[in-house]
Amino acid sequence: MKTTVKQLATGTFIALLLLVGSVNAKGTEAKASSHESIETTLQVEKWMTDEFIWNTNSISIAEISQETETSLEIENWMTSSETWNLNTSFIEESEESMELENWMTNSETWNLNFSFVEESEESMTVENWMTSEETWNVNDMNNEAELTVENWMLNNKGWNN
Repeated sequence: MKTTVKQLATGTFIALLLLVGSVNAKGTEAKASSHESIETTLQVEKWMTDEFIWNTNSISIAEISQETETSLEIENWMTSSETWNLNTSFIEESEESMELENWMTNSETWNLNFSFVEESEESMTVENWMTSEETWNVNDMNNEAELTVENWMLNNKGWNN
């Protein structure tokens, strides 16, 4: 939906640009060549004022008659197989009926026992470092120096730029 709306908007925008650009185009007017004469006045010709051409009342309604079409009928050639089967060298095949065969119902066919080699993982062992207090002792982390507040941290000139 978004794509359709975007495409429609883009197409409209491009069309608008083309219209606006062609309004102010200069030098696009057609100029007659020196070989052509440009008519400046209209001339009335005889056929333009002829009553026989323009008088629609002169046609008699009695002269107008509606044609009727003949009814459509099915003819022999329309339903003849000889007409429509032009290439008689092809013979339509009929499929044989499906039958159950022994292999389809044989349990040995479908219940195959493949002897797969099962992969075994080594058992996990608990090592010394996993249970050592030295490795996991959290108290060692508390030996850091304490944080102190320094003057530059409280100076407003450094923080208010």
